[in-house]
Amino acid sequence: MGLILEMADFGVFLYAMLTMFVLLSIERDRKLAKPSHQMMTMVGWGLFSLSSTLAVLMTGLAVALALGFNVPVAGMDAGLFG
Repeated sequence: MGLILEMADFGVFLYAMLTMFVLLSIERDRKLAKPSHQMMTMVGWGLFSLSSTLAVLMTGLAVALALGFNVPVAGMDAGLFG
């Protein structure tokens, strides 16, 4: 399980770096009164969609667990949370 967690950590790190790059680039262009590049806008919308989708999925999982449904979640029985 260690390798999988390291890969997830690296994925979260890359996601955070890409998000900060996009947000800072769009903010800089706004301050300079320049139009943002279309690719930067599209990547920003893609990151927004990914974040929104993950938030909805995690909320659904939390509600299902709170209501007592038996949800098979990989890693919960492997001692990652306890």
